[in-house]
Amino acid sequence: MQRFKRITTWVLLIFVAAAVVTMFRPRETVFIPDGLSVLFWHAEQRCSSCMKIETLLRQSLQDDKDFRFIKLEYDVLVNQSLAQQFDVGSPTIILVERQDQQNVRVRDLTAEVWNTINDADAFTAMLQKELKTFCSSCSATQYQ
Repeated sequence: MQRFKRITTWVLLIFVAAAVVTMFRPRETVFIPDGLSVLFWHAEQRCSSCMKIETLLRQSLQDDKDFRFIKLEYDVLVNQSLAQQFDVGSPTIILVERQDQQNVRVRDLTAEVWNTINDADAFTAMLQKELKTFCSSCSATQYQ
């Protein structure tokens, strides 16, 4: 019986140690590749608006392969410099074109997102219009 308690104690200690290490492990820095990307910014603690925006965004982008979809948390330490670069502090969508690891163009859709969040059809129409406009003026000819 004593041996069982000892083994159980060690197993539990290892489990707790692994959980603590996992919880405090720094997240990987997000790399935004060259090309066209749709950046979906949200808080680490997801609210109903964040989840709704993501659902609408995924539905709107499901057939569009010209853009990379990247989810980012604006309130975690590893993303703070990137959030500051894009001036993000609330759930939003940012369109970005990058070449040679530099932002060529950026389009912040914060106002458009919040104006259409309660109407799925209006949200989809807005996003498709913005993507088409953004894509039509891309400097990367492969996306035109």
